[in-house]
Amino acid sequence: MYLLPDQSLWSGRLDSEHESSHYRYFQTVDLTGEQSEAKVALLGYAVDEGVRLNKGRTGAAAGPDAIRQAFAGLPVVNHINVKDAGNIQHDSGQLISTQQEYAERAAELMTQHPMTFLLGGGHDIAYAQYLAMKQVFPHQSIGVINIDAHFDTRHVGESTSGTSFSQIIDDDDQAGYLVLGIQPSGNTRALFDYAETHDVSYVLAEAFDDGISDEVSAKIQQFIEHYDVILFTLCMDVIDSAFAPGVSAPAVLGLSSHVVAKLAGKIAASDKVSSVSIAEMNPTYDIDNRTAKLIAYLMNHMIQSKFQ
Repeated sequence: MYLLPDQSLWSGRLDSEHESSHYRYFQTVDLTGEQSEAKVALLGYAVDEGVRLNKGRTGAAAGPDAIRQAFAGLPVVNHINVKDAGNIQHDSGQLISTQQEYAERAAELMTQHPMTFLLGGGHDIAYAQYLAMKQVFPHQSIGVINIDAHFDTRHVGESTSGTSFSQIIDDDDQAGYLVLGIQPSGNTRALFDYAETHDVSYVLAEAFDDGISDEVSAKIQQFIEHYDVILFTLCMDVIDSAFAPGVSAPAVLGLSSHVVAKLAGKIAASDKVSSVSIAEMNPTYDIDNRTAKLIAYLMNHMIQSKFQ
C-alpha cells in the first residue's frame, strides 16, 4: 500500500529563509506527487514482514521515517535537490506482492532521478530493488554489491529478509554477487558452501580491521567493471553495534562507521550505480537516534561523492 510523504517529518534548525548557502534539506525537499527535476529521490520500504518471517526482531517498518527525520536537518550538499516519494507499506497477502508494488514505484523514480535512495525496512528490500532494476535495465547485466555481515542466501520457499540474494541468483544467471563485511559467526557452513558453489565473492569483516586495503579496493573495482549496472545495497547490521545499535540483528566486532562511509562513497560514485538501498534500521532499539543519524550522514556522504 502506498503512503504519501509525511510533511511533519521534514523540520530542523532554520539558519536563513533566503540564503541558499544556509539551507537544510527540510527547506528544499520536494513533497509533491508530481515529477520533479530533483537529482535525488527517496522511497521508503516501511516493511518488516520479511524480518518477522526470518525470525528476527521486528521494528524496521518504522526505519524510513526515522531516517527522514535525521536527514531533514542536514545541510544541503552541492545544491542538490531531494524528492520524497513516500512509503510503500505491507498490509496483507504475501510479501512478494509488496516487493513487486515497491519495484514498480522504484523503477519510475530510477528513470527520473540520477540517484534513488531506497530506505528500509528489512533487507528483503534488495529483491524489490532487483525487480525494479530489471524493469529499468532489462537487457543489461547486474552486479550486486552488498555491504553486510550476512550472505542472506537462504532458501525457505518464500521471500524473507534472509533470501533476497539467493532469489536474485536463482532468477538471473548473468547476475554476480559481492558481499563486503561477512561475519563467520553470523553465517552457517551451508551458507559458505553455497557461496563457493554459486561463485559468490566475499570479503570477511576482519579484512577491514586496518581500513580498506589496496587488494580489497581492486576487487571492488574489478567487480564493478565486469557488469553493466550495479545494484548497491547496505545492511546496517554490518556496522559494529557501538555505532549502530538500532538494527534488526546487532553486530559484535562489526565494521567501523568510517570504513563503511568510505566504501559507500566509493561505490555510490560509480556511474553504474543509480540506486542505493539501506536496510534493517530499527528505531525500536536505537539509542539517541544514533543509527538514524549515521544513515543520514552516510546518505549525505554518498550524495557528495556522486555529485562532486
